[in-house]
This record gives sequence, C-alpha cells and structure tokens, in this order.
Amino acid sequence: MVLDHSFGDETLARESVMWPGSAADVRKQIGRLKDEWQGVLERVTADELQSAARTRWPVRDRPFGDVVAWVNVELMKNAAEIGYARFLYAVSQKAH
Repeated sequence: MVLDHSFGDETLARESVMWPGSAADVRKQIGRLKDEWQGVLERVTADELQSAARTRWPVRDRPFGDVVAWVNVELMKNAAEIGYARFLYAVSQKAH
C-alpha cells in the first residue's frame, strides 16, 4: 500500500491484496516488496524525507520520514506476531 500510494498511482486498496497461495509464495512476495521498498528508499533524498509530498497513506500531511519509520515499526510488529504464532504452534504440538 505504501509503495503504491507513495510511488505509484494510488489505486491499490486493502481489498485488492490477496493471499499468494502458499508460504513459499508469501516469502517470494515479501522478498520482492522488500527489494522494491529498499530500491525506492535508496533514491529518496533528505529533503523528500522531510517533505509531505509522498505522504498519502496511511497518513497525510506528515514528513515522508514518518511513513518510513511507521513501515519499519509495522514490519517489526508483524515479525514479532509471526514469531509468537510459531511459538504457540510449537508448544501446542508438544502438548499433544
């Protein structure tokens, strides 16, 4: 969503984001998105990070650097949630 709304045509909606079909496909898609995100951030200037020109989702009228920081926090949160789910799954398998 951030890639599309900050660097694309702003047409991607949450409802359009579909399950890729398998864990392997999820890993590929996450890798592709990571590479794309890293690529665009390598070209963003310090002035652009301070500007709100690219800030269109999930907030507006904030420096784009805030969006970059938000993406990092979301990724850390999601990684922690996946780790916790894996832990719960492993523990549940030992209980049976």
